[in-house]
Amino acid sequence: MSANPPGDIDKLLKEFLESMSKEKREYDSTSIKCGIVGRSGVGKSSLINAITGQKLAPVGSSKETTKEAQEFIHRGLVFVDLPGCGTKTFQTHDYVNRLKLENYDLFIFVTESRFFQDDETIYSQLMALNKPCFLLRSKFDLALENAAHDGCTSTPDELKSEIEADIRSNLEPLQVGRIYMVSSRKPALYDLPDLLDDIVNSFSGIKRMRLENDFAAWSRKSLELKKNNAMRIAAWYASLSALNGLNPIVGLDVALDLAMLRTLGQEVAAIYNITPEQKDYWQSLLRGPEGTVLANKIVQVIGKYGSSTAIELVLKSIAKRSTVTSLSKFVPFAGSAVACGAGYVLTYRFGENLVNEYHSLAEEILTILKLPPAQASNG
Repeated sequence: MSANPPGDIDKLLKEFLESMSKEKREYDSTSIKCGIVGRSGVGKSSLINAITGQKLAPVGSSKETTKEAQEFIHRGLVFVDLPGCGTKTFQTHDYVNRLKLENYDLFIFVTESRFFQDDETIYSQLMALNKPCFLLRSKFDLALENAAHDGCTSTPDELKSEIEADIRSNLEPLQVGRIYMVSSRKPALYDLPDLLDDIVNSFSGIKRMRLENDFAAWSRKSLELKKNNAMRIAAWYASLSALNGLNPIVGLDVALDLAMLRTLGQEVAAIYNITPEQKDYWQSLLRGPEGTVLANKIVQVIGKYGSSTAIELVLKSIAKRSTVTSLSKFVPFAGSAVACGAGYVLTYRFGENLVNEYHSLAEEILTILKLPPAQASNG
């Protein structure tokens, strides 16, 4: 005999599903505002694109200076390219207040060569806000190339130390944490993966999850975090399906919202940075025959989950391998609302298929980008 009366089980099940739905609404409404600080030409736009895995900010602008804050939105991330201070419009003494920087969640300070007086002033003001603030040296790949061209015998690690020592001396007596050496043209190399990990670790809860999902994944660790989060999101959609199933799937006798499943597919693709909007970006990084093969595979996967007809085929394939009794693996209150359970299981399994396929593609992309240039180009 069940420990709980059927009415209690129905109530507990509904409360569980509704709590999952609430989590999703909180996630969807969460955003993180990031100020990108640095002089014109230091590579702020390229950095935004590397962080998001998308050609979001225009690169190669003919403007010499940023005269006003420019905002770029990438799902839950809001990047603001902040103007320099010391101008008539943005004077040093009221820079923070005029731009309302106290409302930002974090800052990334970008330098390419040496610090100027206004750079030091802005950096000190940002530190005073007690918000996460990360300092990086952009275009590190060019620094290495220039050093080799000039006959410098320093190793990459030695050059890092030299650059870091110079930046620290310019910022004395301020206490500076880690200084990241980054290349936006080679985002999987050098310190960009560590920078993104450290930014993520500065937050908790839904904001942390938002960052993990919306940052591009340039490390295996980031990919694993995305996989865990994507499965959590699949559970959110499964709960919505259990609560709101609408369209009967012929041959399955289960009601599901196919439009919602398409949205789940789009969300998982976005978590792994494999969307039509991001196609140009990853194609610009992938080279050689491996890149061509991956491009074809990505098109196939996007098509596989891109229409109601295609989704129905996937669902029918999943149904052959899943049973309603497997609900107990995902929902702690089995034995009630069988139709609800079938919708939950099929949606969750559908999400699992999505995540596994996109995760595999993302791993292949990262493998190519982590190879030395000659290997990545020539196979």
